[in-house]
Amino acid sequence: IATTLSYVTRNATGDGSTTTFTVTSGTAVDNVLVMENGIVQKPTTDYTISGTTLTFQGGAPASGVAIQIRELPR
Repeated sequence: IATTLSYVTRNATGDGSTTTFTVTSGTAVDNVLVMENGIVQKPTTDYTISGTTLTFQGGAPASGVAIQIRELPR
C-alpha cells in the first residue's frame, strides 16, 4: 500500500527585525523543519511555536536570509 504524505512549506526572507512567522494551528515544534539559507535550525533552541506563531529565539534572521518553514504531517 502506497502512502502519500503532504506537508506545508512557507518561504520568507529575513529583514533583520521580524522574529515571528505564522504556522498552521496545532503545529508542534517537533513537527517543523526550519531552515535559514538552507541550514537546519534546532527546535526549542533556535525557534519555538506557540499557537500559530513561530518565534526565532536568537533574534531576527538577517536581512536577505532565505527562510523556509516546512510543517510535516502529524
